[in-house]
Amino acid sequence: MSGHSKWAQIKHKKATTDQKRGILFSKIAREITVAARAGSVDPATNQRLRAAIERARSFGIPKENVERAIERASGAAGAESLHEFLCEALGPKGILVIIEGITDNKNRSLAEIRLVLSRHGARPADPGSILWNFEKRGSFEADLSVTKGPALDDIELAIIDAGATDIKKDDSCWVIESTPSQIEGVRSALASRGIAAKETAFVYHAKTSASPSPESEKMLHDLVEALEGLDDVQNVYTNSNGDTSDL
Repeated sequence: MSGHSKWAQIKHKKATTDQKRGILFSKIAREITVAARAGSVDPATNQRLRAAIERARSFGIPKENVERAIERASGAAGAESLHEFLCEALGPKGILVIIEGITDNKNRSLAEIRLVLSRHGARPADPGSILWNFEKRGSFEADLSVTKGPALDDIELAIIDAGATDIKKDDSCWVIESTPSQIEGVRSALASRGIAAKETAFVYHAKTSASPSPESEKMLHDLVEALEGLDDVQNVYTNSNGDTSDL
């Protein structure tokens, strides 16, 4: 009996993982379609599309899926019904929350979000009442493991001159941020030194952060996880300076 139970748990875990993977693939495909529709279908001239394609590759999404998502932006059925939306909310203990999404039915999406918020001690906020505390930034990672000594200082100065506003260093991996309009210049400064950017994203960064208690941080983690589990939610940002990913 215990063996059957263990196998059932393994199957359930795999099903949950497969389900999350399927949802993730769908979300990235939507982002590719919307990015291509909003600009050029050529990733060389559309930085948002290029970032979405890079993300698709990092998760192993097949090339034909990416091509199909781009084709939808060129007039395929269903593409015109996709719309972007942004919600603002007050999370547990007053934590600020920004929710980005893509949907074919905004009323349905907002109703689902409101339900999740109410179940996790949060509530919708008036437009603009939360967003003022966030700014949009371009962000990407760079692997500098092959670069040593004085060359690192030269690279850091070069990307700052190109517009980098923040650099987080974790051994040889740097996470670099800039304004969206300057992200290409920063990437080019690295590329000219033989360093490729990866995991490019355009994110909301809190201007001021909050330090919730461990209990509130756990509540926030559960809220973010529930929101990210919704099909129409693309990204969730908060002004918490804690890391909820391992809670």
